Amino acid sequence: GIAPRAVAAMGGKRGRSRAMVLARKKRGGARSPPPDLTGGHPFESPANPRKKRFGDEEEASDDDGGDELTQMKGYASLVNVPPPPSRDGGAAKTTPDTPPAFTRPAASARQHRVTLFEAYYRKQRLGFVDENEWADFFAHLRRPLPVTFRMSKMASLAVDVREAISEGEDLLYPSTNTPCKTDAGRVVRPPRELSWCGGYQLGCDKNALKYSSDFTLRRTHQWLVRHNSTGVLTRQAVDSMVPAAILGVESHHRVLDLCASPGSKTTQALELLHRRDGDGGGETAGFEPSGCVVANDISPRRCYFLVRRCAALGAATQALMVTNHHAQWFPNPEVPLFDAARRLPKRPPPQSLPEAASRYPEGAFDRIICDVPCSGDGTLRKNPQIWNEFKPEFAISLHTLQLRIAQRGVALLKVGGYMVYSTCSFNPVENEAVVAALLDKCGGAVEIVDASDRVRDLKRRPGMTTWKVLTAEDEGVITEWDSFEDTQKKGAAISEGLRRAFKPSVFPPKAAGVTRLGVRIKGPPLERCMRLVPHDQDMGGFFATLLRKVKPIPGPGGRRENTETENTETEAREDDKDAPSSKKETRMTKPTRKTHAYVSAREDVLACLNKTWGTDMADSCLFARDESPTPATLTYFSPGAKAQALNAPGASRVKCVWGGARVFERRGAGVGEWKARKTVGGGSKSSETDARMTPASFVSLYRLTQDGAAVLARARVASGTANPDLTGDRFVPMPTRDVEKLLSSFGSDVPFKHLTPGSRRACEALSPGSIVCVLKGGGADVDACPPLAVERAEDDALRLEWRYRRGLEGAPKAAAAAILRRLRENRDARG
Repeated sequence: GIAPRAVAAMGGKRGRSRAMVLARKKRGGARSPPPDLTGGHPFESPANPRKKRFGDEEEASDDDGGDELTQMKGYASLVNVPPPPSRDGGAAKTTPDTPPAFTRPAASARQHRVTLFEAYYRKQRLGFVDENEWADFFAHLRRPLPVTFRMSKMASLAVDVREAISEGEDLLYPSTNTPCKTDAGRVVRPPRELSWCGGYQLGCDKNALKYSSDFTLRRTHQWLVRHNSTGVLTRQAVDSMVPAAILGVESHHRVLDLCASPGSKTTQALELLHRRDGDGGGETAGFEPSGCVVANDISPRRCYFLVRRCAALGAATQALMVTNHHAQWFPNPEVPLFDAARRLPKRPPPQSLPEAASRYPEGAFDRIICDVPCSGDGTLRKNPQIWNEFKPEFAISLHTLQLRIAQRGVALLKVGGYMVYSTCSFNPVENEAVVAALLDKCGGAVEIVDASDRVRDLKRRPGMTTWKVLTAEDEGVITEWDSFEDTQKKGAAISEGLRRAFKPSVFPPKAAGVTRLGVRIKGPPLERCMRLVPHDQDMGGFFATLLRKVKPIPGPGGRRENTETENTETEAREDDKDAPSSKKETRMTKPTRKTHAYVSAREDVLACLNKTWGTDMADSCLFARDESPTPATLTYFSPGAKAQALNAPGASRVKCVWGGARVFERRGAGVGEWKARKTVGGGSKSSETDARMTPASFVSLYRLTQDGAAVLARARVASGTANPDLTGDRFVPMPTRDVEKLLSSFGSDVPFKHLTPGSRRACEALSPGSIVCVLKGGGADVDACPPLAVERAEDDALRLEWRYRRGLEGAPKAAAAAILRRLRENRDARG
């Protein structure tokens, strides 16, 4: 055998097999630690992945950076990338810790090698003036991003936000006399407030924050995890906050996010939709916006990742729809469906549909976020593998798709509405070239708006008015193309695939001025675009342009006056042929599958709900996924979302994969539960359509969600049938003492004998099922504690147990703890 001392020397454990220890010995002993890639900077990545801290399982990743394992692999790929030269022209100083032999670059690679990324953008210049600025630019790109987050602006969370800032005041505004340090002894700068977006930027990256042993950094990490799980704050990159910040979203706007996943911009727009006018005063739980947010993505998998992220906002999702479409073919819900057989609208079009001088119908959205797919080289700080994977041809191949998505966004935009076109790329082929082509193709219907006054404290640079079109197909040798015609010549040194990808719009437009013949040319004002570079405000690379639609998009005029006659003749010919369809259905005309449709809840279900809970939902916004008597879920849509998603003339074309706030869910249909029977009372499937819901069966069959408790409380007040205390039926008023007992026993049974006599008698009079507990009286306690969805068990006990989507299991417990903390603080304040 092997001595225990030898096993310990090789980094093994006594429990390991002899074969494993011998294999480790053959490889040369214990594994060496990873090399130091920080270059003396306080951002320490990668860190020890096995070192655990509070909230490792609950912490959500920030914006579009992917998981930590991917980022660590990316930083590991930087080992063979030499450091940049110093500003004085000499070689950059290396770190004192020598990497192990198996990671040390070869002698020929130790000198600085100019990557294709550096060479390409040095030729583009990007508006940089001297070599020192280039050195700052590349030095910042080699550092990880700092941790950034924004506080929620929802009216319902205004009190929680103030409490969170008060709790973390010593962390967000620390004393300069006691700076915190990383494990390597480097000083971390204090957090920086971002007033233009209501956010903060810390002085270290997320790995240095998560794995640090410093007491202040550990407290900061715990504070972030705790309040992120309740929706009070959201981790998001600084550059990703720009589009929603400059759009100016208000509560009555219809907002569309064309390429939404992973959802940081969608949640930001949804929070702005639920913000009260002014400074957020009058935070009432009954506030309901008249607008809605539609979040779209091409991938069903990414759509459900988007759903999980938005579900953390709770009842705010009542104004949200998540759809699954190609962004360049997103259907207009305001355009009625066309009958393929008769080539006529299935319902009379509104008065605003096609005008005589317009090809496109009127848009349906007031604000649009058009964050298109791009090469992503602006995210190099989160994805360092781009140093070796960068290819300029990728931007050229994406140019056409980006332009089509932007054109579709303008077509869906109302006249007078705003759209933000954005990418996370430095490349002008994906940025200014697309904007210039969009202005040209829209024929003066769109203009660029100077958004500098909307984000005054954000450091940005003007857009580029000219650029170079470069390729590097020949073993990294950069080739410059002067015109589109040069790329299409027969003898051009270019591959056939790239030749087809080239478009004339890739090249810069003609600059404003006067030609030799005296013709004045007015070029597009591309300098109004916004460019964000890393070394200006320690962020990633980003590009954003605010566009305003000033008139309908012009199109070729036609014989619009003969449309009715042509339709009549076509109808007669098709009737003679007896053909079911003479026009092939396209993505824009055919309805979506019924599996993605929402249908109104059955009348018997609504009648039982109204009788049981004391509401008046005759003309309700309650919907289900199917028409069965016992649907799996009952979902509430706000009036604005209902008008956009379900009542619009062409709503059936929109493939909605998820939306609204879930109010009721069938018992047994949740995650980890046995599937419940589809019939009422256990009958056969043949009698399923004949079964009628009763109030008793409704209570026993459906569980009320926490979001549903807020919806029902608001519905009772709106109906005018409830008294101010929301008492009666299954609404049980309770004193603060009983509510605190329920919150402190989250997930456990609270017997009736532990309640006050009044609460005990009220609960005993109710049948087992869901009830809503509300605080008695008024004052600060009622504002601090919303209505609570509680289960009344058969064994005379109450259980506070909220169900969330998979991946958000820690959110309910954190929300209950926050409510309990506020109630206790109010009690202590009263003495």
